[in-house]
Amino acid sequence: MREVLNSDECGELASLWRRRQHLSEQEVGRIYWVVEKTLRGYSPPEVQALGEGHEELIAQFIFSKILRLDCVDPAPEVTDVAPDDGHSAPSSSFALCAYFRRYLIDCMRASSFRRRVALEEQALENQAEECLPNCENLEACLAEHGLSWVKVSAAARSFIAALPNAERILLCESFGRDAAGGLSGVASRHAIASYHYRAGRLGLVHKRQGLPGDFAKTLIGTWVQQELGVPIAPDNMAVILAVFKILGVEASYA
Repeated sequence: MREVLNSDECGELASLWRRRQHLSEQEVGRIYWVVEKTLRGYSPPEVQALGEGHEELIAQFIFSKILRLDCVDPAPEVTDVAPDDGHSAPSSSFALCAYFRRYLIDCMRASSFRRRVALEEQALENQAEECLPNCENLEACLAEHGLSWVKVSAAARSFIAALPNAERILLCESFGRDAAGGLSGVASRHAIASYHYRAGRLGLVHKRQGLPGDFAKTLIGTWVQQELGVPIAPDNMAVILAVFKILGVEASYA
């Protein structure tokens, strides 16, 4: 059954929506919760037609059309309307559902509709296998950036230990190990709420080819840049994938 927001929640949603490019971490979590609460009981026919999980489609809608993480350069000004979607802030549950359905229709029409997160995770592993052999070995690849396997391993262990418990579980059981069911399976086994939001914040769902600019803002991206001193840029793909490989090894044993 569709969840209907009360008047206070509608007002909160509209306010957060208008400021969605400038939200605090707590506000991002809040708008994610409000939207997910509203849409989890709304399943238009397009959901079945797309062949994607309902929860995944909601998460994709939130990330691309509300939080707009697919935009490398978000609009600097706060407005009621996003620069390219033509949607004013929704004032009711029904308006939000209408926006969601329009998004699903757009997905059906788009030839480049994104693949499932599980396939993206596998694509990263395949990409790493293709890219890393271009270096003589991992040590040589790392050494070009003043790094070594030992140094990156130690930094990875410290990074993993400092993560919040939910994020640490998601990283260790989906990135570091061959977990059945992928992220959703890990989240289900450990009762992790808003797992897709947490995984996005961590950087587990930003592993597309070319490393989009917003990956640098994730926890993993920030760690790679600030702790290891490797800028998130296409020219550094080989060393970044080498770091991922070591992080995956350490996550497997954490």
